[in-house]
Amino acid sequence: MPWDEIAGQERAVRLMRRALARNQLHHAYLLVGPEGVGKELFARLAAQAANCEAGEADARPCGVCGACAAILRGTFPDVFWTRPQSELVKRGLVNKGDLENTPSREIRVDEVRQLARRLAFSLVRGRRKIAIIAPAETLNERAQNALLKTLEEPPPDTTFFLITSQPDELLPTVRSRCARLMLAPLAQELIAAQLQKRGVAALEAQAKAESADGSLARALEMSAEELSRRSELAARIEAALAAPDERDALDLAEGLAERDTAAELIEVLRERARTTLVSIAHEGGGRDAAPLLREYDLCGEVAAALERNGNPRLQLERVLLGARAIRSRSRPTTSSAQASTGAVHGR
Repeated sequence: MPWDEIAGQERAVRLMRRALARNQLHHAYLLVGPEGVGKELFARLAAQAANCEAGEADARPCGVCGACAAILRGTFPDVFWTRPQSELVKRGLVNKGDLENTPSREIRVDEVRQLARRLAFSLVRGRRKIAIIAPAETLNERAQNALLKTLEEPPPDTTFFLITSQPDELLPTVRSRCARLMLAPLAQELIAAQLQKRGVAALEAQAKAESADGSLARALEMSAEELSRRSELAARIEAALAAPDERDALDLAEGLAERDTAAELIEVLRERARTTLVSIAHEGGGRDAAPLLREYDLCGEVAAALERNGNPRLQLERVLLGARAIRSRSRPTTSSAQASTGAVHGR
């Protein structure tokens, strides 16, 4: 069954299939999750299921009928994709030479208005019009305000899917008009298994899964050279965080203050915190996860600041010194460690 193409998203799939079976699709969904966990695939399968020609609802989408095939090809007249020009060029859907200017990285107001005009027409072939906007955070402010008008008074028999890994980049008014559906980061075991199915050796698959931050797409893109570089970077980070004073952390921040490298350091530190959190959750009890959660959240805050053109060196200093402080506070003091040892030995 086509729904089986989405691994590790059982809850989201169950909710969507239930809404489809009851013919109770919301007029708009905010489809949220990290990059590479299947958000676009999910939206496409939902569009197929909503318009599938199979007789039984439980069999939709069948994946083989005319409607399912046309939606897969991108030629179904009642399913609309809206992407920024840069993404269309990247996917080979538009020739860069056919554009008058540099491909826009934003979805602009004219494109949203064009979508609204197309949605205003009656159904051509299917049972429901589906509008998929990906990635939704590339909608500029004017485009979001134009979309808001359509979300407030949606055309009949229409459902929107706004796909995003950065929901906070959308206006609160847009978010409030959508039902939020979360796609979770994928478990390392699942990613490793998927990689091995594609011929990746077991040890390499496990290493890539540990570095992929829950994203199968990220793991598939990762080369052996990148994996080695990230492993070396992780070792340098841990050495700086474990050093007796702050100088190693400050030197590391200075040496890696190029924006892309800084972003990679933050990503590696965040991945390691997440990996340890998952391990603690599987083991159950016995270890305080709060410091790791604070470290993970700090990495997210710094990554967002860097995306907003924050100074790379200052942001690296912030995350490294912050992580050192978090770890320092979570270590037992000498006196408490001695007291614990004394208690064990009955002193």
